This record gives sequence, C-alpha cells and structure tokens, in this order.
Amino acid sequence: MVVLVCFVGHDYQRIIDGVNHWRAREPLENIYLVYDRKRDKYGYASKLNAKDLSEVLAFAGQRPELVGVNPQSYEDVFASLYGILRREVDERGRRVLVDATSTTKEAYGAVVTVSLMFPNVSIYVVPPAERGWYVPEPDTPGFEEWFHRVRSVRGLMPQEIYLPGFRLERPSEDEERVLLALEMHGGKTDSIKTLIKWCNEDPNNPAIKNRYSRLIDRLVAKGILVEGPAAKTKPVHLTSFGLVLAKALKTYYGQGYETHTLSSAILPTLK
Repeated sequence: MVVLVCFVGHDYQRIIDGVNHWRAREPLENIYLVYDRKRDKYGYASKLNAKDLSEVLAFAGQRPELVGVNPQSYEDVFASLYGILRREVDERGRRVLVDATSTTKEAYGAVVTVSLMFPNVSIYVVPPAERGWYVPEPDTPGFEEWFHRVRSVRGLMPQEIYLPGFRLERPSEDEERVLLALEMHGGKTDSIKTLIKWCNEDPNNPAIKNRYSRLIDRLVAKGILVEGPAAKTKPVHLTSFGLVLAKALKTYYGQGYETHTLSSAILPTLK
C-alpha cells in the first residue's frame, strides 16, 4: 500500500495528474495535502487549491489529510514531513511517495533531506506539459520589463539546507568497475559470469567469482543493483539510481579526472 504526500502551491492539475498516475499502478492508502498556511497571496492560492484537491482526490469515502506549513521555513517543513514519515513508514510500515512539484526551494531541500532518513520513501515531480507559459517572448514589449524585474529581485539571508553528518556511501573502486561495465552494456547482465568477462577477469576462477558475488550483494544492499529471479546465474540490473550514478561515473572518468584510480581494462572504452 502506498501513501502520497503532495505539497500544494499554485499548481492544481499537475498534482491531480501525479496522483492519477500512481493510483492506476498501485492501491493508495492515504493522501496528505501539505499546503501553505501563510496569510499572503501564496498562502491564499495554496489554500484554495488544497480545498478543491481534498474534494477531487477523495476516494473510498476518505478525504486527504490537510497539513499546514510555512513552505519558506526549512525547519517547519522538515518537522512536519518528519512526523508524517515516522507515522506512515515506521509505525504503519507503508511506502511513501512525496510530490515536490509545487513547493519552494527551501521546502524541496527539506523534502530531500528527510526522505533520505527513511526506507521506502521516494520523491517525484510532475513536469508541465507546457513550460514557461508565463514568460513573455523575447520579441514582445513585455519581455524587457519582465526580465528587468525578475533579475532585480533582491535576496534575503541565504537559507542553508541542513544535511546530516552521515553521507551516502560512495562505491569502492571495484564497485565502480562493476557499475561502469553494466552501464556500457545497457545497464544489465544475464549472469555474474558475463559481468566478470566484461571486467576482463577470469570467470572460471572461484575466488574471483566469490569476490564479484560479494560486490553484487553490497551493491544490491545499497539500492544500486537489483537481482533477477534466476538465483543460479545471478542476473542483475542497475536501479534507476544506479543508472544515474553509473552515468555520472562514466562522465567523470571520461573527462580524465583521476583516471589512474581505475583499471585500464575499463578506461579505454570510456574515451
């Protein structure tokens, strides 16, 4: 069962589109609508949207839960979302998807930070079908005025996005080699034997097979790889996060940074 936490700003239809996307794929247990409680024009728009969304998104006789926050306060958003995730993930064992489509940069930073503290929590955004509709075309009279006004808006004191001291563990050199080999072959392999060949090592050597088996187990535990159903051959593929990470590694080493740290068996194919 899935719980959705939707931040509500000036967007309306895109929030509905996101909910409908997930509702068609898996059963929903609950929906939280996190709205702007401030007494200003942004809060006014957010409250109107939250009110209408609570009616449109009602299902099985149940309305979404409304949660008011100050989206310009990192601490307030952090505390509110933390409470939701503690309740839904820790106490009820549910998977949670957080819609960060319609919120502030401060709130988005809090969403990412809190979400990394809990298992089975994902973040998504719903891109607009039409981008920049509110920006005047450069060859129209209103563009210069809009451009001057936007670029001249003054800033307040920077709001640091506080992160925990613990960081995601980066892959070891051997793990990087595995990720690069998989990325260069479509992100998946039919067996550990094939993967070992791609890394230019002997797949018939028991010690090497055991080492790669342990590497795969560690990468699976980190959420970077997923194992297939055939336990004997051990097919694996990169997760969505693993694919992004592998592409980043490929770009990094392809630019020539610290190339001496990776085996030359992999690097020539990156050029």
